[in-house]
Amino acid sequence: MQKLITDEMIESALQYLSTASEPTAASRAMRLRKEFSRKRIRAKLILEAPEKTAGLREAWADSHPAYERACEEEIEAVEADEFYRSERSKADIIVEAWRSEQANQRAGGNFR
Repeated sequence: MQKLITDEMIESALQYLSTASEPTAASRAMRLRKEFSRKRIRAKLILEAPEKTAGLREAWADSHPAYERACEEEIEAVEADEFYRSERSKADIIVEAWRSEQANQRAGGNFR
């Protein structure tokens, strides 16, 4: 019977799960920091805007280069966080598939 999950795949998944907690947490924290920073920058810019109406002040702040940079930094942080979340999910799926495959082998089934 051909294995669906190779030994290398399960070893890699377990290695990732055992070592990825710190960088995963750091990427999540950075995502939150960048989100809060973007919001603070926008609020500060709205207060500093030379425009008279609230709508124009918000538009001025939203188009300001500092706010645009903050948005890009937040996007980069979201991308890193989502990468780690996706990698963790992939490793979890590999482990679960391996466990199912092992249970089927013990039960004598040749399921794939």
